[in-house]
Amino acid sequence: MKRLIIFALLIPAMNLMGQKDPAAEKFLNKVAKDLDPGEAISISFDYEREDQQAGTTIDGSGSLVLMGEKYKIDLGEAIIWFNGEKQYSLQTEIEEVYVSTPDPDNKEFMFTDPIRLLRNYQQEFKYRLIGEKDFHGKSATEIQLYPEVLGGPFALLKLYFSRDNGNLFAIVIRHKEGILYTMILDEMEQVASPGEDFFRFSQEEYPNVDVIELLN
Repeated sequence: MKRLIIFALLIPAMNLMGQKDPAAEKFLNKVAKDLDPGEAISISFDYEREDQQAGTTIDGSGSLVLMGEKYKIDLGEAIIWFNGEKQYSLQTEIEEVYVSTPDPDNKEFMFTDPIRLLRNYQQEFKYRLIGEKDFHGKSATEIQLYPEVLGGPFALLKLYFSRDNGNLFAIVIRHKEGILYTMILDEMEQVASPGEDFFRFSQEEYPNVDVIELLN
């Protein structure tokens, strides 16, 4: 059954292989520009995590601040910081933070944050314009992207652009093993730099959290 699920997930990706659809580039160029690495970007969103094998769904809201290669993702029960060198993964309920030094060439690490990869979409993805769809009550244009580099954690990325203003408003990430993430963007804006300390875990801010250094 597990093999059948993985094969089903890869069928759309196989259809995308070898394609770089020029019709999609008008939309993707706008996203790449909006995610300009020279600026700090703040994104607030609602999300849904569906485990299609277990038949369970979790939803909530979160935020992402992105500046260059640095980022902070806050989902409430989990917070992840990356300061360009170290990644800090905090589980707030169990009060533990795991500290690692990821290899930037590692495929798993490269694709942990697909939003950053959209800056260089022409190098990172195959892509095509699917067309007009209704998605979460909005008339949208759908674009599908498939990673150029195999072996990462997700199989397919879908972007939905509002037909009213052309802005990106939803991202769907289909992970392997049957996990589907949907992000509905509430707001995306350029902001002033929050400073380098913003992108690293602070023991002073979380005094009761155990710090666990992971071996690399």
